[in-house]
Amino acid sequence: MKLPMKLLTGTAFAAMTAGAVAAQEFDLSGTELTIGTAQAQVLNLGTLRMIEMLQSWGADVERVELPSISGLEAIIADRIEVASRSSDEILIGQARGVDVVAIGAPISTMHYAIVSTPGVNSISDLKGKSIGTSGPGGFNGMLFRYILKQNGLEPEVDVAIVPVGGSSERAAAIMAGQVNATVIFIDNWLALEEQGANAQLLGYVADIVPGLSSRAVFAEREYIEANDELAVAIACANLEANHWIGSSKEGFVEYALDNVRGANEEAVAKFYDVAMGINMFPTTPSELLDIKGYQGLADLLYDGGEIDKQLDASAFVDPGYLERAAEMGCGTGSMSG
Repeated sequence: MKLPMKLLTGTAFAAMTAGAVAAQEFDLSGTELTIGTAQAQVLNLGTLRMIEMLQSWGADVERVELPSISGLEAIIADRIEVASRSSDEILIGQARGVDVVAIGAPISTMHYAIVSTPGVNSISDLKGKSIGTSGPGGFNGMLFRYILKQNGLEPEVDVAIVPVGGSSERAAAIMAGQVNATVIFIDNWLALEEQGANAQLLGYVADIVPGLSSRAVFAEREYIEANDELAVAIACANLEANHWIGSSKEGFVEYALDNVRGANEEAVAKFYDVAMGINMFPTTPSELLDIKGYQGLADLLYDGGEIDKQLDASAFVDPGYLERAAEMGCGTGSMSG
């Protein structure tokens, strides 16, 4: 379904000027695209905006929520062409011989917060205590194990690992005092803070382990190369969505309240401030899709035993589409007409 033009003239997008002419460079009429995402949440508002922009350029885009399988699995099963999901799925795919390539990112920094119960004021204070994770094989647990080791603690020797469930369940476990610390989404932490929960922030993972990639827009290399114009359009919409986010806190909050079930206005506003502080939505191609960040993530996965071979991120992270889009003026608001 195409987005009605009247929606493109409100607070969501910049006023129409020369950008209306520039936008005509993308004519996606007749293009059909299926994008796999997580459920609508504050973290993926950029993806929702990106999809709306592709629709405004004529593409017939279907968004498929993937609650129980990864974007990688959905691509392999031919359920979707493009995924906007966790970056580690690309690395797992590459390690298993599936040639998926990153061409963009809905967010460009780690979206986790490390939260603890009172009295645990540093990672080293966790010796003899417990942490909550999603369960065996979960990325959040592997990330926390890495952080523990970086602070001289041996997981499951110095610190007990308790499988709890998803981010919301882990937040509830902290509130109930069932574990002493956990890794949860930033917006879950802000909701806890808003509720006055008996918990505290140890730090944001983006600050504790800087540079790691978080989420990516990716597809199989063969599909990307066969749909070059669409790939550039996706990159452009990615940059433009990030520009929109950075330009309007009020618009971001309003959009979240309209599209995310249970969103709290004050918590979303706080999330926005944190996101801007850790550069979650950059408009510079090299920051939006940082090859070094993916290499750091690949090394972490290899060291953690999640993948069985070392990978060269430059072979499957391609910022070229973002660079081409930026040369057209994408990421400045000029393509939002």
